[in-house]
Order: sequence, then C-alpha cells, then structure tokens
Amino acid sequence: MKTFFKITFLLALLFLFANVQAQKKKIIRKKSTTTNKVSIKSVERNFGSPASVSDITDITGGDAAYESLKNLIENYGVTITYADNTFRGKEPLKRGDFIVALNAALNSLKNKKEVAGLDTTLFNTYDRNRGGAYLTSISQVKDISEGSIYYPAAKSLIEGWGIAAPFALSKTLNANSTMPEKEVYDILRITMGYNSAGANPYAAAISRSKFAIVLNNAVTQKMTEINSLHTQLMAKREAERQRQLDSLQKIDMARKDSIAKEIEIRKQEAAKKEEEARKKLLEKKKN
Repeated sequence: MKTFFKITFLLALLFLFANVQAQKKKIIRKKSTTTNKVSIKSVERNFGSPASVSDITDITGGDAAYESLKNLIENYGVTITYADNTFRGKEPLKRGDFIVALNAALNSLKNKKEVAGLDTTLFNTYDRNRGGAYLTSISQVKDISEGSIYYPAAKSLIEGWGIAAPFALSKTLNANSTMPEKEVYDILRITMGYNSAGANPYAAAISRSKFAIVLNNAVTQKMTEINSLHTQLMAKREAERQRQLDSLQKIDMARKDSIAKEIEIRKQEAAKKEEEARKKLLEKKKN
C-alpha cells in the first residue's frame, strides 16, 4: 500500500512539473511572437512626401546623391524618403522601398506622357505576357496584406502596369530583404529601357544613395526621350498644320483666280454686247 502511494505521489509530481514546463513554453512563444511583430513594424517605415530636398534632415549638398534626390523629389515627385524626413542613404535598399519608388517613377513618367500625348509603351518596355504570367493580381502575393504600406505600389505594378519583375516566382516580395544591385539595373532595363555599364553584379545589396542616383539617371533618360519625341511630334503636327494651311491658301487663291476670271469674262461679254448695240444704233441712223 505504501509503495502504491509513493508511486501515485511521484506521478502527480511529474504531471505538475510537465504542466509548468508547458505553461513556460507558451509564455516564451507568446513573447517571441510579440517581439517579432514589433520588429516587423519597426522595419516598415512610413514614407514621406516632402516638397523640397531641403526638408530632408540627413542629407546635404555635399552628398553624392543630393542632386539626384533633389531631382527625384522636386521634379519627378518620386516617393523615396521616410515620413520622419530622413533618407538614410547609407542603408541598403529594401525590396519594399524599391517597388514604392519604382511605381512612383513610372507614374511620374505616365503623367509626362499624357501631357506630351505619347504612348505608354515608350517607357514601360516590360513584356507583360512573358514576365507577368505567373502574377496577375495583388491577391496572389502571399506576404503583402491590404494594410501593408507596400500594398498600393504592389497592386499598381502588378495590376496597373503588368510588372511582376520585382516579385519572386514563389509569389512573394520579401519586402524587408535587401535588393541586389544587379537586380535593380535589370528591372530598370526591362521596365524603362535603361542601360548602364555601372552595375556591380557582385554587390550583395545596393545602397539607398546609389539607388537614388541610378533611378534618377533612368528617369531622366526616359524624360529626355519623351521630351525629344514630344518635340518631334509637335514638329510633325506643325508641319501637317502648315501643309493644311498651304492647301487652304491654294484653294483660296484658286477660288479668287476663278472669280477674277469670271469677272473678266463678264466684262468682255458686256463690252461685246455694248459694241453690238452701238453698231446697231449707227446702222439705224444711216437708214
């Protein structure tokens, strides 16, 4: 009987110990989950929309990316800085930040295109059928929810522009992972037709400063192309307008010539009739 009680007591202790350990594991998992959520939120910085580069607190005129950043912000309206008025140029570029800036740059080019009256394909050379087939809707992206700060840009790129290049074949963005320099150049090439020998294929990640310089070069190159095509279009339209004007002038001159000829013919006919009447009158007087 004593042995039975001892065994029962030991089993109760073991059960109590196991229950305590299980509760500890739950607490640890809960803390871990909470820590991870806080970590994710701290990485997803909200974006800013400054009116001037002078609003950015961590960049000066002596920085290599200053002029590029100034152009992107003040002339092109590209979203590339944070809501706390920082740029953080030395940090590596994150994939989420990349798609936000890329989408803003494309929209800026679109606005320029609409003003110039040019076709969208002039600055979006991405083959929708070849590269976008595996991703056609934002709902297919597994790691972006509707509340994410990257959601609007991702939706615009995929559904509006038909661009899936920044996303993995696994249908993920991995917004907080770094962006390799070669991939930045590749995407700018297939979306904007930007070609440059400045890419370092061995760079693990491109810094935000270098990205600002590269993106500004790509957008400026495309803006220059749009301006040039717009100038050609305007020259063509002016030539057509002048051709039509010349044609109208010729028609008007022909009409005036025709009227003048008609008047001259009528004058001649009137003079002829007058001469005939005069001759008849003379004949009557003779008789």
